[in-house]
Amino acid sequence: MLEQESAKEPKDDWRLDKLELEFQSYGEHKGKYSGKIRFQNGDLESFTFKIRPDQAQPYIDLIAEDIVKGAESLGERLIDSLGLRK
Repeated sequence: MLEQESAKEPKDDWRLDKLELEFQSYGEHKGKYSGKIRFQNGDLESFTFKIRPDQAQPYIDLIAEDIVKGAESLGERLIDSLGLRK
């Protein structure tokens, strides 16, 4: 498979470039998540899809556990670096 990937032309080598999810605090989707997903190829051409609130939940579910672990780890390191651990 790697050999096949390296043989792709830059214009055919599409990759996920950016995934944004934001909590909407006002407007039509207030209280919900929405966002965008962008793909880009080796020629720097790109296209973007909007992520509607009804589509956002699977992304949230996919990353939720890792977000909690990351926040806990960050909190622990912050406490240690400030010398607050008793």
